[in-house]
Amino acid sequence: MQVKYYNDRNSRSTKEQNDKNVRPAIGSEDISLEGYTTVYLGFPIWWGEEPRIMDTFVEKYSLEGITIIPFCTSSSSGIGRSGSNMEALAGTGTWLKGKRFGGNVSEEELQSWIDGIR
Repeated sequence: MQVKYYNDRNSRSTKEQNDKNVRPAIGSEDISLEGYTTVYLGFPIWWGEEPRIMDTFVEKYSLEGITIIPFCTSSSSGIGRSGSNMEALAGTGTWLKGKRFGGNVSEEELQSWIDGIR
């Protein structure tokens, strides 16, 4: 199997991010968000934005009455426009400002961030 990097024009990330209308299918059964009041929505950052499958998710499920806290992983890029992009696509929910974490984030740093949101 050949590894494709983010700067490869034939990589999934490049192809999907170049077309804002792409909506990859979610490869699992539907989920129920009934009873949830808060959802932490995590994803890798692709070209300063959320992967298009995250757009599929927020368009598919109603986030009415739910607080959504986006966060991403990246070795260098920030969270960019991803939170506001998904908020606009979702049209529902209360969206908080997101945060980017690098690969070396400690459990203590994560817990501190979570505690600071409450």
